[in-house]
Amino acid sequence: MNQTDFSELAALYALDVLDELACRSVEETIAEFPEWEMELKEFQAAVATLPYSAPLVPMAGDLKERLFERIATLTCVTDTTPVVSTSIAQSVQALKARVAEVSWEPYLIPGVMVGKLDLDVSKREIACFIRAEAGVQFPNHRHAANEEVVVLEGDLVIDGELYGRGECIRSVPGSAHQPETYGGCLIFLRTSLDDEIIV
Repeated sequence: MNQTDFSELAALYALDVLDELACRSVEETIAEFPEWEMELKEFQAAVATLPYSAPLVPMAGDLKERLFERIATLTCVTDTTPVVSTSIAQSVQALKARVAEVSWEPYLIPGVMVGKLDLDVSKREIACFIRAEAGVQFPNHRHAANEEVVVLEGDLVIDGELYGRGECIRSVPGSAHQPETYGGCLIFLRTSLDDEIIV
């Protein structure tokens, strides 16, 4: 391989677009001509700066809200099994419209009200709305089955992550957490009746 051919391949190698055979050819050439390795390193340094050379484009102010509204209309899939119910796939507005259908009752924690939407004893599952005042910390608990949460208003903090309006959170069986809200929240929740409170 002459140096001109090496230069062309080295540039493509730095961009990580060569197949395995061509990559091996570049590496073998460097082993044979170690003085050419500097040229490859220069190409690699130039490629590393490419992401930073694009001009900054400001994001639309409502991008996050629009994105989560669109996501809320999709059915999420893990492997080949749908894991988000049709209720979760509804828009935030549709869920909020159902808030008026429930009767609110105080929960065990001060500052928390629960509005039961659906109770399926055979599936050991409850769907409900929860309204919590600012500063509420929910019990630490472990999930017996999948838990699905949609934040309709306010904020919810789970494992240090802050979630806002329109965001969906899914917890798998066996996982545990202790959510809290900084400014208060209204959430939709679908969870197992067999979740375990961790003392």
